[in-house]
Amino acid sequence: MQKTQVAVIDVGSSKITAMVGERGVNKTFIIKARKDYPYEGFADGEFFDAASVKKILFSAADFVSSAIKKDNPKVYVGVPGEFTRVDVKSGQISFSGKKRIGEADVDALFDSAFVPASAKYSLINRSAIVYELDDYRRLANPIGSASEILKGTLSFIVCSNYFIETVKNTLKAAGINDVECVSSSLAEIMYLLEPETRDRISMLLDVGYITSTFSLVQGDGILYQRSFPYGGGYITAALTQEFGLDFDVAEELKRKVNLSAECGDNNRLITLSDGSYLKSAETVAAVKESLDSLCEEIEKCMENSGYSVPEYVPLMITGGGITYLRGAKEHVANRTGLSVEVVAPKVPLMDKPTESSALSLLDLTFSDD
Repeated sequence: MQKTQVAVIDVGSSKITAMVGERGVNKTFIIKARKDYPYEGFADGEFFDAASVKKILFSAADFVSSAIKKDNPKVYVGVPGEFTRVDVKSGQISFSGKKRIGEADVDALFDSAFVPASAKYSLINRSAIVYELDDYRRLANPIGSASEILKGTLSFIVCSNYFIETVKNTLKAAGINDVECVSSSLAEIMYLLEPETRDRISMLLDVGYITSTFSLVQGDGILYQRSFPYGGGYITAALTQEFGLDFDVAEELKRKVNLSAECGDNNRLITLSDGSYLKSAETVAAVKESLDSLCEEIEKCMENSGYSVPEYVPLMITGGGITYLRGAKEHVANRTGLSVEVVAPKVPLMDKPTESSALSLLDLTFSDD
């Protein structure tokens, strides 16, 4: 039975978004209510201001409860990569003879492969990279196939109990008892990347305001994931330090920079709201230097993953950290030698990378039956 309305709370690195939506036609959405709550963010697996986060979650709970048309609503909470870990395992179960594989067999395969590695983390998502049968066939979905064995390369995502307890205890105090935490990264890969793209190895980089998450993807699972401190806020901070600007003025400057400007444009002046002005060439150099730090992190992720990524596979970038910067995509491509593409939801009026996390989470809820 298809859900009519669902409630989600997406935790980003600069804002927490509460949303109630319905499924529209052609996998679009009807947003019934939405509210964004700016906040300080997080680092090293902890919120900068946990008390402030709890206040926001309490307000978000009141907001979705009043907006959704059902008693005791279930709320899905998107967990950023900073609070999760990915563990890839190989599993195998055998049957007494050839049989048609059912959902219970797939569940048994996952159950046999997962072993908790730390008491500080709890399982929130599990998905398959690929299944294999006794005739060596590799499948994305084995249900209905006949085999004497079922193998799988399986991806498990665990979330820190610190995050789970902070969220669930606060929402419970606000009157919401049914809460499910899900990986924002997994939601994004399932929503933004087409199945045929995921069948081969793929790369997705979500660049936020103060943190970024790199995911190596195959099938319906994440092969490797790493979060690191970098985002659009780091560029703003670099401009603040380089030119002695107030933070809000530096943010304005960042949004006026064009990294793809022709050489002749480098002598033009960028005028700011505080009455100051800077040469385009100076600001372009400062932004590119900051982006070089991101490129180094990307290269580090690819090297540390242990997987070989074919040259033709593009790096998909989403999130609100750098996708709006003119020329940023091209600079990352030139610096890393990768083909770079920006991906966003294919939803009219909301087709922006800044909407990727929240809408991916919303989409995932309609698949959770």
